[in-house]
Amino acid sequence: MLSGHRRTPAQILSDLLTGHPEAASLLAEACFCLALARSSAAKAAQTFASAKAARLHYEALKHRLDPRRLRPVPFGVGLGLVVVLGAEMTMLNAIEFSGLLEGIRSVLAALAATAVWLTAAWLASLVNRERRWPLMLTVIGGVVLLGLLLVSLHGFGPIPGRPAARVDARADAVFGVLAGLFLLVLLVGTAVLMAHTESLSLMVARRRWGRARAAHEAAVQMAQRDAEAAAVAAEAWLSLVRAYASAVAGHDEDLMHATAVLGAALLESGRPELPPT
Repeated sequence: MLSGHRRTPAQILSDLLTGHPEAASLLAEACFCLALARSSAAKAAQTFASAKAARLHYEALKHRLDPRRLRPVPFGVGLGLVVVLGAEMTMLNAIEFSGLLEGIRSVLAALAATAVWLTAAWLASLVNRERRWPLMLTVIGGVVLLGLLLVSLHGFGPIPGRPAARVDARADAVFGVLAGLFLLVLLVGTAVLMAHTESLSLMVARRRWGRARAAHEAAVQMAQRDAEAAAVAAEAWLSLVRAYASAVAGHDEDLMHATAVLGAALLESGRPELPPT
């Protein structure tokens, strides 16, 4: 360096970028990593807002549909149990229709009867939720009449053309009555289960909140990794700047500090090149 000539920080960085084989690459990498970290941070903030909105929507819907926490059974669990109970109802209905129908007609009739039982259970749960007791009595009366009808159909006797297989008619009638009672018990259990199962819209809102929360957690992890990578790349660039400025400026601490500040500003600007002087 010539005597009496003091180089500027811009000149030092310009010489560094043009004369050092790794300087331009380190600056470009640091700028890229910093931009990526900023993008990831913005994405994390966006997913946080989405997760917060999804949670508030779910909680507001839950307060409106189930304010007293009377429906704790998850929709998926409740639906699975209803399917199991419906299969048992179908089997009992097939037993009740066995004295009147045969073959596929007995199965179809049993499925139709199961659909009626499940509809009655849903109506009972809905009426109980709305506290409409006169309508509840109507539903109960209809259920009892349907049960008596099935029991009476079971006692019609053997189908014409089928060999007589029933030896004790009284035992067969008792079996039909027990099947009808089991049907009523399953119906009551299904109605209670439906009354305590959350609604489909609540399940959808909870899953939407879960997906938004998972997306936010993934975005936060990505932002942390990008921030660490940006810190490493920035430190590599700034270390090179400080080392080069120290070698050029000698004991001029103000010049070294100014050069390091300009190198950091160049990094923060996101442009891996010096402005024209």
